[in-house]
Amino acid sequence: MSKIKVLLADNHTVAREGLRSLLENEPDIGTIYETGDNTGMFEQVKSKTPDVVVMDLSMSNGPGIDAIRMIRETSKKCKIVILTMNQKRSLIREVLNAGVSGYLLKTNSVTDVLTAIRAVHGNKYYLSPEVNADIIDSYLKKESIEPLANRYDLLTRREQHVFRLMAEGNTTTEIAGLLTISPKTVAKHRTNLMEKLEMKNTATLVRYAIQIGVVEG
Repeated sequence: MSKIKVLLADNHTVAREGLRSLLENEPDIGTIYETGDNTGMFEQVKSKTPDVVVMDLSMSNGPGIDAIRMIRETSKKCKIVILTMNQKRSLIREVLNAGVSGYLLKTNSVTDVLTAIRAVHGNKYYLSPEVNADIIDSYLKKESIEPLANRYDLLTRREQHVFRLMAEGNTTTEIAGLLTISPKTVAKHRTNLMEKLEMKNTATLVRYAIQIGVVEG
């Protein structure tokens, strides 16, 4: 059975080296690659063809969701495990929809990381125990916020990007620059998403974004 090739993508060198030293001792883990930026990540996914990418979303220069989609477009066989401190439900839903197979918190043990790598390599999904418990709990409690969060799921991927950037306080011109699209296109997305969410002003949008966990309050 061939060993698992892993790419560690994190802009913190100490974090990468620490994880690498632990993975190197595992008999089923083969070559381990490292990168600290998006450019290096995409190049290595293309040239080294790793089986699993373990990436930190905060490493991304732009929207982390875009980085995930670019990996999936570059290599259909490559599996992605997110290793982050972010536990927002809306983000978890978004990255899973983008093609992620695993989601871990940096507070998890190396055992969880290894379990996740092996699981996704075997075409399974793996969520951090805390994240999984939180998602299950939200369904059992049927929290009042869920119907509101479901509206967010009606937005297209691009509309979700614009929504997040609006909630973070960016202007139309700034959003256009960040997403490399025209201000006119941003304005169109803005109109569409406001209609879908049944909102009349940005203040309401920001409160909603905080409520569903897209941005911090």
